[in-house]
Amino acid sequence: MIISPTGGGKTYLACAVGVAACHNEHTVHYTRMDVLPRPRSSPGGDGIDHQTMLNKLGDVDVLFIDDFLTAGIDPNTASDLFSVLANRDRQLPTIIVSQSGWAYWLEALPDKVAADSTVNRLANQSRTLNLGEVDMRRLRNQEAKATTGGWG
Repeated sequence: MIISPTGGGKTYLACAVGVAACHNEHTVHYTRMDVLPRPRSSPGGDGIDHQTMLNKLGDVDVLFIDDFLTAGIDPNTASDLFSVLANRDRQLPTIIVSQSGWAYWLEALPDKVAADSTVNRLANQSRTLNLGEVDMRRLRNQEAKATTGGWG
């Protein structure tokens, strides 16, 4: 798990780890949490595309989920998340990139029993990188303004 506030370098670090995994011939899938929700089936469809996506997330060598629970999550997506994480549990690495930690995740997930199981899988099998409290975007912008004499 990579944890820090906005602008802390979480995504940058996750992408670097993903590139390193690719260089070592691992399959990698990077997604943001807000794009995980997909229609269960298209009009007239049978949900095969949705299941194919879930299978891909379950089978890839290294899965990155960025912006984890930054926005609300509906019960269907929470169920899909649980399914993917349960299938990967103790078998394949999953990198969670988030601004928040376990306590918030327990509150944010809609089904409290599934939330407990999901967070338990993440928390008890993980290593956490806490990148601190520095907003690197703000720091770099302040440095740029000071060096160039402002934006104008």
